[in-house]
Amino acid sequence: MRNDRLTRLAMRVVEDAAARAEGGAVERTWGHRLALEYLVRIGIADARQADSFWRNLAMEWERAEFDHQARYIQTTQMMGSVHNWRGKLGYTPLNPIEFGRLSRPYMPDLEIDAGTQQHPCMCNRYQPGERDTIRQFFNARLFREANEGPATVHPKEPGWVVRRVEGDHVLEQMTWGFPVHLRGKSGQPLKAKPVNNARFDKLSGFWKRWADIPAQRCLIPASRYAEAVGPAGKMTTTWMSVRGSPLFAWAGLWRESDEWGACYAGVMTDNAPELLNIHDRSPVILRPQDWDTWLTAPLPDLARFDAPWPAEDTIIDRTNILWKDGRAAPPNPQASLSLGKGD
Repeated sequence: MRNDRLTRLAMRVVEDAAARAEGGAVERTWGHRLALEYLVRIGIADARQADSFWRNLAMEWERAEFDHQARYIQTTQMMGSVHNWRGKLGYTPLNPIEFGRLSRPYMPDLEIDAGTQQHPCMCNRYQPGERDTIRQFFNARLFREANEGPATVHPKEPGWVVRRVEGDHVLEQMTWGFPVHLRGKSGQPLKAKPVNNARFDKLSGFWKRWADIPAQRCLIPASRYAEAVGPAGKMTTTWMSVRGSPLFAWAGLWRESDEWGACYAGVMTDNAPELLNIHDRSPVILRPQDWDTWLTAPLPDLARFDAPWPAEDTIIDRTNILWKDGRAAPPNPQASLSLGKGD
């Protein structure tokens, strides 16, 4: 194991470069080039790996013109190299949670008009449960007729939300994600991308235009949500649900859009400390007695909901299904439980 100062410095340079790339375009420097050549010289990286990392670093990371799979592959290649080099040096593997913390300072605040993106490593897969079960659980009437929708919801797909209309809970189908028009290399507007998560600490900033209006808040019915866990390129699907309940309410915001009509986004908070090995963020889950507070109270009164759901009340289902292969997941068996009196 090499643990000399120069080797540690070279690794910090390439790790920081990969983290910066998550947040936007990176200006390559001689420091990056020297760090890569040093790792080749000491036999940790081969020339092909270093050249690939150098090329990936030069890519335009305002890359809305690329699809999500291309973005995943590009990020995986860079982090795969870092993971491999750390392993050869005998260093502790850099897991996705730690990498997320490294990249977070370089992520721009979301600006719809300026065309910047959200951090990609947040919840973007969940299961809402069956419509009739949702209606019964939330004591909601159907606002307008709609198809059942997908069993597993992904960004830009239809999902169910519960909101208040004239004092009643109504169930409505909307598109998951607020449309954001990113910009290309020449500043040209590109096809809208869905922003499906809103950070709680940004509700008084960027998201205030909706969060400050109770009528623009909603509940997102869910039976479970998923996160990608494991090393880059081998991430598997882990599902989380609320113990003892077939469904739960995820705090959300909604608005009308020209692109997709009514759309919604889920609010995120820090994860419970015991679950940081899965992800450092989690949905804001509301207890039934707090549903109407979320839907009606002034924005300052919502601060108490900026807290994770307790780990001891969370059911964790770690699967061997690769994240990239997990789009068509079977329904949550817990959500098929009948709703007993008092549930």
